[in-house]
This record gives sequence, C-alpha cells and structure tokens, in this order.
Amino acid sequence: MTKTTAAFRAHPLARAVALTVLPMIALGAGAASAQDGELEQLRQRVEMLEAKLEGAVATAPEMTEENPYILRKGDGLKIGDTTLSFGGYIKADLIYGSDGNGTMNGYSIGLPRTYAAAAASGDTDWKVALTARESRFSFGTETDDVAGHTLRTYLEMDFQQGIDAPGNEVVSNSYSPRLRQAYGSWNGWDFGQTYTTFSDLAAMPEILNQGKMAGFIYVMQPMVRYSMAAPGGKLMVALENPEDGFGSVSYDDQSYPDLVARYQLRSSYGLYSIAGVLRNLEDDAADQTKVTGAVSLSGRIPTFGRDDLRLQYNYGSLGRYMGLFTYPDVDLGALAAGEVEPLETYGATVAYRHFWSPNWRSNLSLSHTEIVSDLEASPAGTLSYFDASTSAHLNLLWSAHKNLTLGLEYAYWDFGVIDSDSSKQYQQVMASAKMTF
Repeated sequence: MTKTTAAFRAHPLARAVALTVLPMIALGAGAASAQDGELEQLRQRVEMLEAKLEGAVATAPEMTEENPYILRKGDGLKIGDTTLSFGGYIKADLIYGSDGNGTMNGYSIGLPRTYAAAAASGDTDWKVALTARESRFSFGTETDDVAGHTLRTYLEMDFQQGIDAPGNEVVSNSYSPRLRQAYGSWNGWDFGQTYTTFSDLAAMPEILNQGKMAGFIYVMQPMVRYSMAAPGGKLMVALENPEDGFGSVSYDDQSYPDLVARYQLRSSYGLYSIAGVLRNLEDDAADQTKVTGAVSLSGRIPTFGRDDLRLQYNYGSLGRYMGLFTYPDVDLGALAAGEVEPLETYGATVAYRHFWSPNWRSNLSLSHTEIVSDLEASPAGTLSYFDASTSAHLNLLWSAHKNLTLGLEYAYWDFGVIDSDSSKQYQQVMASAKMTF
C-alpha cells in the first residue's frame, strides 16, 4: 500500500501574520538585549557601592533593639547627640623614704610639712611602701549644638584620701574614690571644680610625685570662669572658692569669693603667663577682715629639639595656693593675739626636661619657698618648725609606648629652721609604672 504525502502550503492569512510579527520579534529581541546590558551595568555599580560601604560600616557596633543609638565617633561612643569618652591611668608606685614618710597611709600623699616632720623626728631608718592610690579614672562628654555651642563635661576621680581616712595596709588596702575634677565648659564658660586659674599647668615640672614641690602653685577648687581671646593668647577671669583655713580647721566662712585672672601668651618662643589673685581674709573671733593678694609669673620655653625649660615665680599672700599648703594664709601667732595678718611668702621653681632619645627622657626640677613676713611669734606663726624649704627632683623616664611609662626618681628636701641657721633634710626614692587607658 502506497502512502501518499501531501506538500505543505502556507495559508495566505498565516503568511501575512508571519510577515507582520517577525520584524516585531526581531525588534523586541534587540531591545531585550540592550536592557540586559543596562541591568548588568547597574548590578556592577551596586556591587562597587556595597564594597565601599562595607569598610565604612564594619567599624561601627552592630545595631540592636536594646542599643539602637550607639555609634563610634573618634575615641568615644556617640549616644544620641552626645559623645561619651572614658580614660585615666593605673599608677603603681614604690616609695622609699628616709626617716619614714611621716604619715599614716600617706606614702603617696605626703606633703612638704609632713616630710619636714619626718626630717625632724630623729628617726634614721629608711621606710618602704607600695601603693596604687594615685590611679585615676575619668569620664568626658561632648554634645554639639547646645544653644548654638558645644557643651563639654569632665569628671575625674582618684583614691588619694587624707592621712586619717578609712583604709589601711593590713588586709585589703581599700580606699574610696575621691573627687578631683568635675566641671562643664560651654561658650567660653567653665562651671565646676578644676585646677585654679592661678596655676599654670604648662609650666609644671614632670615629676613622678606629682605636684609635690616646695614652691609650685597646685590647687583644685570650685569656680566660675570665663575665657576669651586676647592678643597673642587668651585671658581667663574667675570667681573661685575662698578658704583661709588650714587642714580641717577654717578661720571662718568667707564673705567673698577669690578673684583670679590669668593672661596666657602663646608663640613659637614658648608659653608665658601672668596671673593674680585677690583674696579676702577674715576672722569673726578677731572681728577683722583683710584684703590681700598675690601674683605669679610662669613660662615653658622650647630649647633644643624636644627639650624645654619651665619656670614659675610667685609672691604675696600665697598661703594654701602654693606648695600644697606649706604655709598658712595668716600669721597664726598674730591670729592668736586677735589680729588677722596675711602671711607673705615667695616661691620659685625651675625645671629642665631633656630627651635622650624619642623614648627616654629626664627631668631636673629645683624649687624654693620662704616666708617674707616677720612672724609675731616663732615658730607658732606657721604650721611647722621651718620658714623656708627647698626641693630637688631628678628622674629618668622610659616611655615604651604612649600608654606606658616607667620611671625612677630621686628627691631631696631641705627645711630651714625658724630663728636658726640650721636645717633638716629628707630624701626619697620613687619608682613608678604608669599605664594609661
């Protein structure tokens, strides 16, 4: 049986449709090809953008429902509109003092007059102690656009309590935190507690036993201060907490704050300051009030390489402002007789810092102070048996890193006995490790 196959013949209508659709299909294919090219370019751009953003967001902490507002900003954490920072240092000290240190629990908080008491004790034994009480911790904040200006706050505490404060070296060596600084700065104003405007920290020598020099100004107290630009530097004017007592004894509550001003000049030749304080000394028992004051000149002068020379000279009714309260604010002998007589003194400090290498440096500091006033009754007019003191500090410091400094320091004190040509001596060797965070 023979099968017959019929030849295919396109229907005229099908042929017409095909002729119409084929060009459209070809055009659509071309358009689709162009669209695919654009999509590929867009995909590549997105991948490139993601790669750039990945490095930017990788350093920020992951957002969580519990903590959705924290972002890293510089060295702090941004919480809402405020950046919070935390810092401080751990400082371990070994102190070896001649004639003991003259204080209970006080190897790291010895004062010049307690060194003088140790020197006069007649004890020839050297005593040793280790302490970490100078260690500090601090919190700082910065908030932008607070009434058009940046608001900064700072809180700092350590463990340097008084000689008779709770705590001992028997079992736990426990000591409570102590407020050092707590202030805020806004639009040129400082409110709170910080270093007195009368002190120039730029001129302070770099010694391990910080602030403990015979004639340097080193005080922290509450204040209201305004700072403004001035030719070549800045001018600071402050009303600061008044006090004319000694130790835990106050002569009286004061009627007026201390008025303090300092002008600081900054140039390529160094930092220079002139400061003055106006004080009101009063005593109800004597029914007397005296207005008095003091002045201070200081500077830090660059010399060779990274070396510098630091200077300070003070004169007037310095009292508690100088030498960690070496002298009272008034003649205590005159006060016992019913008179308020400001005690005039002077102090001078010179220090040189030399860099042996980028990591090694030494500081030599010499400081002297002396009573200028004629005492009404000697030695009852002062807090101790001496009317002049001299200190010398020499150290060697090694900074393996900006966060780690190890040092060794020798200190020598000489105390001039009132109404005598004799003097008493005290010596101290101190080794420290300071670890900053």
